[in-house]
Amino acid sequence: MTLGLGSPPAAAGPLSIENPATGATIARVPTVGANEVPAAVERARVAQPAWEALGVRERGRALRRLARAIRDDGRLAETLVAESGKPFYEAEGIEIFYLLELTRFYTGRTGRRALADEVRRPFVFAYKRARVVRRPRGVVGVIGPWNWPLLNNFADCVAPLMAGNAVVLKPSEWTPLTSLRVAELWRALGLPEDVFQVLPGHGDVGQALCDACDMIFFTGSQKVGRQIAARCGERLIPSVTELGGKSPMVVLADADLPRAAKAAAWSAFAHSGQVCIRTERVLVEERVGDRFAALLAVEVQALRQGAPPAAQAEEEIDVGAMTFAPQVTRAEQQIADAVGRGARILTGGARRADLPGRFFEPTVLDGVSPDMLVAREETFGPVVPLIRVRDAAEALRLVNESPFGLSGSVWTRDRAAGLAFARQMVAGSVCINDVLMNYFVVEAPLGGVKASGLGARHGSEGLRQFCRVETIVEDQPLLGLISPFVQRQLMFPYRARTLRLLRWLMRRVY
Repeated sequence: MTLGLGSPPAAAGPLSIENPATGATIARVPTVGANEVPAAVERARVAQPAWEALGVRERGRALRRLARAIRDDGRLAETLVAESGKPFYEAEGIEIFYLLELTRFYTGRTGRRALADEVRRPFVFAYKRARVVRRPRGVVGVIGPWNWPLLNNFADCVAPLMAGNAVVLKPSEWTPLTSLRVAELWRALGLPEDVFQVLPGHGDVGQALCDACDMIFFTGSQKVGRQIAARCGERLIPSVTELGGKSPMVVLADADLPRAAKAAAWSAFAHSGQVCIRTERVLVEERVGDRFAALLAVEVQALRQGAPPAAQAEEEIDVGAMTFAPQVTRAEQQIADAVGRGARILTGGARRADLPGRFFEPTVLDGVSPDMLVAREETFGPVVPLIRVRDAAEALRLVNESPFGLSGSVWTRDRAAGLAFARQMVAGSVCINDVLMNYFVVEAPLGGVKASGLGARHGSEGLRQFCRVETIVEDQPLLGLISPFVQRQLMFPYRARTLRLLRWLMRRVY
């Protein structure tokens, strides 16, 4: 099976990394070939038992040391901004902050408890006890996307590493520099060699990881995610896939409209709309549609767009460049389809010819119908459509008709109504009167349903999925003294009196 993981193997050779905000080449990165992946995975497999043997507390200490090194490293934020084109605010205030919070959670008491042995006591056979032991799966392959070079690359390695696995990370060929810098910091701290490796390369490297690792964690497109899940199914290994969505923002008539408009602008245009759980469509009740559209247009027109400053500053841009060139074309195609079928551009709608690099104006489309491409297909760019609905019932129907089910939000002053609406939405996570915060509440799982993927990150669920479960059944202290007697009654030779006792027990208990 050939997986569509980025560039084809024919593009083998050094990666030329471009700053999307300036168009300048900032680095050339040697690549790993697919033929080198099995050896790298084998090195990880050899190193993994010693990492597991350190124990939960020591692994946690090591990961906290690395998180602090990332926090204090002046080069990392600059590298992240240079290869992605995003503002420093998003590099530090979102990506680095998120990594620190995630590491705090997984290496803290909740994480340790999630990995601890769990003793369960049977009801009928009370002289026994079952010890549920969680063991690492071995070597986890993490295949990261280009939009968040830290948050969806190394940060996705924290849980499997904490669980005792070795990790081999393949970053996107568009943004490998941040991951490589983290690997340098790992080595500088003297952390165990080969437990964490970064393999920059083309799509064939990701495919080779799927063929060699014990588990795969992938964030990216639906097409490739399906291929990865199929390949992992053939090998009978688990996979976690987060595959994007068409996340709705539902604005009911009684919502705080100015607050909702401000949130829509942030959620739709953070990192130029290249965010998996961003607001991909706004469904607003007709009777407040005009007012909300006007408020949103004002918010969007006030956004500052441009290249990040050469040095970090307190005041900077709001909307940066498009990291991935094909997304610019996709935005243009969806806008053309919508306008050609009757939608109106309230603001934006075109590339920024006055700026170097890849910049696209934050765009709001009004009068969008559910059958338009921009209402159905993931845009993953700075375009948000407004869809007028009669009432909450129509909004819910349109929300749940989508093949995706990653995230969403509902806006209303009625807390009970908001909770009832959220419960009926088919999505992995929903915010009420907020946006994007479901990604930062790391205590709770975040994943998708339907075409948005399998599994979840965050929460104890996101940690335990990187473990295999082993059950050890043993005798209870003291009560276990009767175990030999019970064994004689239950085992060969079968006895009529034992069967009569079991029949009596089944009638009384069940």
